[in-house]
Amino acid sequence: MKVLVTAGVFPPEVGGPATYVPSIAAALAARGHELTVVAPMLRDAPCPIADPPYRLVRFAHPDVARYANYAIELGRGLATVLREARAAELIFVNGLELPAAAAARALGKPMVVKVVGDFAWELAHGRGWTRRDLDAFQEERGVRLELLRRLYRSAARHAAAVITPSRYLAGIVERWGVPAARIRTIYNAVDPPAPPPSREDLPPLPDAVRDGFRALTVGRLVAHKRIEQVIDAVAQIPAARLVVAGDGPLRAALEARASLTGRVHFVGAVRKAAVAALLSHYADCLILNSTYEGLPHVLLEAAQLGVPIVATAVGGTVELVREGEGALLIPPDSPAELRRALETLASDPELRARLAAGTSGGLDRFRFDRLVEETEQVLLDARR
Repeated sequence: MKVLVTAGVFPPEVGGPATYVPSIAAALAARGHELTVVAPMLRDAPCPIADPPYRLVRFAHPDVARYANYAIELGRGLATVLREARAAELIFVNGLELPAAAAARALGKPMVVKVVGDFAWELAHGRGWTRRDLDAFQEERGVRLELLRRLYRSAARHAAAVITPSRYLAGIVERWGVPAARIRTIYNAVDPPAPPPSREDLPPLPDAVRDGFRALTVGRLVAHKRIEQVIDAVAQIPAARLVVAGDGPLRAALEARASLTGRVHFVGAVRKAAVAALLSHYADCLILNSTYEGLPHVLLEAAQLGVPIVATAVGGTVELVREGEGALLIPPDSPAELRRALETLASDPELRARLAAGTSGGLDRFRFDRLVEETEQVLLDARR
């Protein structure tokens, strides 16, 4: 079949969708399908993927003014998707939801949408328009919130099928008004890295974070990741050091908070190889202190590499790891429980070894070949 894939982020940008789209596109192309991937492009940032087995069509991110950029990008995205969708039998949406939905309706093309989160909630939470968690937000009312929901959920509501990476997110999407029969949960996947993570891919690290109990947290620096609580917990444990991998609007505030400790280092947004190297050659544990997660891919990577995990028992995380089997699970927004979990790990090497030995349990559910087969079937069914 001929498939147009839309992506909101693409290498050299980092993150789950930027990892997923090139992988699934290449795998589907290897199965004989004809794919075109449309994605925005950062200025002066060359794509690291050479000679992909699919057509890659990029349009430039605008750089004019904050709100104008959004409108210009929507326009460029719509023009590009409309042009490329004419020859496609199906649109597979992994970002650029508004342009993709508009093009699908204008051209009468079926659409499959992958939903990895509630971006209406993330935007409202980040702007301070709501203080509720994701579940409570679904029932919150307000003109501004309703407009956000309409914008960010229209693609899912009009899709022939919706793919979610966790049963938890499937339940959220059903609350948007999407029939359960159109929702399919396909877990994210992780395959053994080849070659194994190399020390050469480690980002530069100062001496202040090299010795002692070494913790790592990975993710966007936004409010619901609760990284300030991780910094505070590390500050209270003299043996602990922390590396923060990721970037986002809260970086300056978090760096100012961490400067009082002297045992926290920010490496910024790094590529997948650097994250794997940090997990394999640096981290004594991975911390994920979010109040919400769809299905965090970094936990799969940590489990695969035998890194003990401290994570909040929220969203899709509890579908991925279990208490005592590679992980210590804590309640969300509980700084005291976070500190106690880290103190326990820092002082108990035998516990760390037991957790590391138990991380691989259940990883068979997250094989990449399974993800490809199930995704292909959803696309074939939607095309019909």
